[in-house]
Amino acid sequence: MMLHSSHFSSEEKLMIRELKKKIRHETDAQEKKELERQLNHLIEKAFIKKQLMRRKEL
Repeated sequence: MMLHSSHFSSEEKLMIRELKKKIRHETDAQEKKELERQLNHLIEKAFIKKQLMRRKEL
């Protein structure tokens, strides 16, 4: 399932945008990996939240 922008709260969208910007400008590989891990965690949380909301609808 693809995540759509409607799956994220405006606060989550802002955090994702900031993390992506930091990842693009980061040169240290270790720091970049940590930022990518944070981004993945945030997206994963949104996916789980969406799944839980869909189950309640069924």
